[in-house]
Amino acid sequence: MHNFLLLGGDSRQLYLNHMLIKNGFQTTFHYSSEDPSFSMEEAIKNNNVILCPIPFTRDKISLFSVNGMEDLGIGNLLSLLTPDHILFGGSIPAYVKEYAEENHIACFDYMDMEDVTVKNTIATAEGAIAEAIRLSPGCLHKSRCLVTGFGRCAKTLAMKLKGLDAVVTVAGRKETQLAAADSMGLHTRPLSDLALGLGDYQFIFNTIPALILEKDLINSMDPDVTIIDIASAPGGVDFDFCRQQNIRAKLCPGLPGIYAPGSSAEILFEAIVKYLS
Repeated sequence: MHNFLLLGGDSRQLYLNHMLIKNGFQTTFHYSSEDPSFSMEEAIKNNNVILCPIPFTRDKISLFSVNGMEDLGIGNLLSLLTPDHILFGGSIPAYVKEYAEENHIACFDYMDMEDVTVKNTIATAEGAIAEAIRLSPGCLHKSRCLVTGFGRCAKTLAMKLKGLDAVVTVAGRKETQLAAADSMGLHTRPLSDLALGLGDYQFIFNTIPALILEKDLINSMDPDVTIIDIASAPGGVDFDFCRQQNIRAKLCPGLPGIYAPGSSAEILFEAIVKYLS
């Protein structure tokens, strides 16, 4: 029987803890600093499965925590692990994976699990749409939307937008991506031609983790455009210049944990049980 230690994170960890308990598992949950008696060393000794957050870290020093906990140093955590432990987390840094491999510690990254990443695109897409609706003065219905990139999240997002009767264009680098988007009934354009007609869009959704929307392109946009960036930080938008030009633009990390923590936790729970079995 496995015992689980959940460390930090956002509300996904709360729901995941509830699901584990509901299914008869023993858990220790360290989500805030309100319990001064908590001992990382004791918790690691008493639990063999360590469930770290998504993302694993944002500063490469401590585990990510929405509560800003100061006792979640990655170095301390790793020093306490043994080959008897199993480590889970999302977007685990390479140096952590290397340490785990060198010390014979089983390590599973949620972002390397195809079933998790594909299912999570739904919550990400719905969250991106929710952010767009909240920020914009206009409707998505019959609006002209541009999606840059055509990876997993972009595909789901584009089809969700199409389902809301938006006019959706996909901008991609590869001809195969554009052909796939075209076969799904979406408009397409090469990413190299992004500047042409950019001012026609009311909504722009970036999914590419590299600077795509820079100053010259932003200058050619409709002043009332709404930009939602769901790429990994720092995203693909010059946000400082957007602020200078009073363009609505927002980087939106962790959307599943904000808009669908329960559903996202269920996806993680199913993956954890599968990988442990």
